[in-house]
Amino acid sequence: MFLIFINMSSRYLELAPTNKTTDDKYSFKKGVAQVNFSIPEGQHVLDPSSVRLVGDIRFYKNDADATPDGNLAISSRLGVWSCFQQLIWRSGKFQTTLSHEKNWNRWLSSYISLTSGFEDSIGHLSQSALTMPNFEVSRKSVVAKDTRQSFCVHLPCSLLQSGSSIPLTRNTIGSLDLSIMLESDAMVMNVLPADNSTAPDTSAFTGAYYELSNLKLVCSVITPPPDELSRLMSQKEGAMTFQSVHSFYDTSNSAQLQVAMNFGLQKVKSLYVNMIPSDQLNNLGADSFATLAPINTDGTLADIKKVSLLRGGTLYPKLFPRDTNIKETPSTMSADPVLFRDYVNSVVDFDKIRHLQGSLANVNRNFVGGIVGGAETGIPYQLVANGGVVQGVGVNYDNFLDGPGINLSQEQFGLAIECDLTSNNSQSLFLFVNAETSVLYDQMGIQVRQ
Repeated sequence: MFLIFINMSSRYLELAPTNKTTDDKYSFKKGVAQVNFSIPEGQHVLDPSSVRLVGDIRFYKNDADATPDGNLAISSRLGVWSCFQQLIWRSGKFQTTLSHEKNWNRWLSSYISLTSGFEDSIGHLSQSALTMPNFEVSRKSVVAKDTRQSFCVHLPCSLLQSGSSIPLTRNTIGSLDLSIMLESDAMVMNVLPADNSTAPDTSAFTGAYYELSNLKLVCSVITPPPDELSRLMSQKEGAMTFQSVHSFYDTSNSAQLQVAMNFGLQKVKSLYVNMIPSDQLNNLGADSFATLAPINTDGTLADIKKVSLLRGGTLYPKLFPRDTNIKETPSTMSADPVLFRDYVNSVVDFDKIRHLQGSLANVNRNFVGGIVGGAETGIPYQLVANGGVVQGVGVNYDNFLDGPGINLSQEQFGLAIECDLTSNNSQSLFLFVNAETSVLYDQMGIQVRQ
């Protein structure tokens, strides 16, 4: 539902957490696992594009609150976004979950790299989200500081990017509650390799942690002109539609990486998968938000040779497997162009994209998943420029069947990846599915249909 108001008035709200601590500090290590906010109901609608999370962040080396030195860093691509694991939006009136973004920071790792450019990471986003163009600038400018760094970030998510104003009157959605689940310290931070021949030394940083403070949620609410407000207040029922991102997780440990899932979703527009070895999650010696190809135990790439996408056990939407360029040219450093194009196209139509962090510097095979013998074998993935490696597998269903997406509520989704995984090294696959969600509301309650 789109609400367009003329001669309207707007107010800016600055909201403190409803679970505000006595010292206004929030640390996962010190027992604060989530932060809650509530946007109050009233005779107004929420402008979703105005919502921002504001606050300060500081990093500490240990319980003595020493300033980090050495090679402790965070994801230069995500900046402060890496601290937020989940976003949960609920109707305060009915406590119905409207949108639940799981593994949100892992989703953002792909989304930010495919929707923002290198210039963004050194421009506006470097000031608002503390993203940086590379690992070294991020380490020096964000982590190794003895002062708090301020941020003001938008929250890319289903509900806020619907393009629709959100009614907050008592007879519609009512108040809107937001819960932000914080990420663990070992997931957020990582120790960089000293160089291309020395593995990360985490011994001095086992007690490292991050701390948020002075958190506020700011937004704009709009009061419609009297005639529009009267119609809104007398409304008995209504609906809004937006694109939700649903998160799924699986692991695989063979040269045939296979995923088979029942999503239970009716209008699936697109999906993408990003990968990382399982032992590099929640690990101070690794960047837990890297989007990599499959990796062997010794750190060498297990190059993807073939990708097959299925629906109900049948190849779909492409009626053939995709053989990558590595099969015919094993020594190439170039990424497969069709695979990368489909990955980009799963987020933004490839012919419409204007900003992209992917470049020759980070869309290639010239990296390794660990120190395997020096610079001749490739760059440790933590040291790859321009925000880090950009890899993934995606598919856009919206181009088929005249654009409404496809029904995966009854038929099983399948993914088969043939790769050079020759060692016992489990790979984590994060699947993010974009599907249409409808929210129906009346005076009796709220119904969410997916």
